[in-house]
Amino acid sequence: MSLFAVFDVETTGLSSAQGDRVVEIAIVVLDDQFRVVRMLDSLVHPQRSIPSRVTRIHGISNEAIREAPTFADLLPELIDCFSGVTHLVAHNISFDVGFLRAELSGCGVQMPHSFGRLCTMQLARQKRVAQNAKLATVVSALRIPMISNAHRAIVDAGATARVLSLLLEEDASVSHSPIRWPMPQTLSGCPRQLPRDNPPITLQSLTSFGLAIASNATRPVENR
Repeated sequence: MSLFAVFDVETTGLSSAQGDRVVEIAIVVLDDQFRVVRMLDSLVHPQRSIPSRVTRIHGISNEAIREAPTFADLLPELIDCFSGVTHLVAHNISFDVGFLRAELSGCGVQMPHSFGRLCTMQLARQKRVAQNAKLATVVSALRIPMISNAHRAIVDAGATARVLSLLLEEDASVSHSPIRWPMPQTLSGCPRQLPRDNPPITLQSLTSFGLAIASNATRPVENR
């Protein structure tokens, strides 16, 4: 059975190799019927300042992340949310996986060597969905309803999850064995429950994109 972890990160800049860090991460996990089974959504303290030019893009300020958990704080919940997944999915996945790998490495955790990888940007190009493969263009071409705060991690992850479900609904050739993540109980840290700087996206909010919610769906981290 396939289990897709659709994720998105917002960052301090464009290059993890040059020291840019994650400031927000969201994961929407879909089963093989493309129903949401769990999600995670959290601001992340990058342990460095966010340039004002970047804040103008995603709206996340230094004040917003001042008391946010670090990536290391969130690691047990992140790995728990990724548990059992067969595929990592993102729009322009090389960018998001690059930051995920760098953040894991900074916590002393090695990124799994083998995993199913799906890029909705590449899928959109292959299927010629729109005039370009930008997420906003693809979403518009597929007539997916959008909610406010584009360029926030959970909004982009939710939209990407719906894009995946529409582009793969007739494609059964994506089987893969579950990714072998480190066991969460070997990791330390406990994220604090913090208010967000904008209204939270709930599991039910994801139906706005046209996604169905599984009856046993869970949200491991509640940042209200």
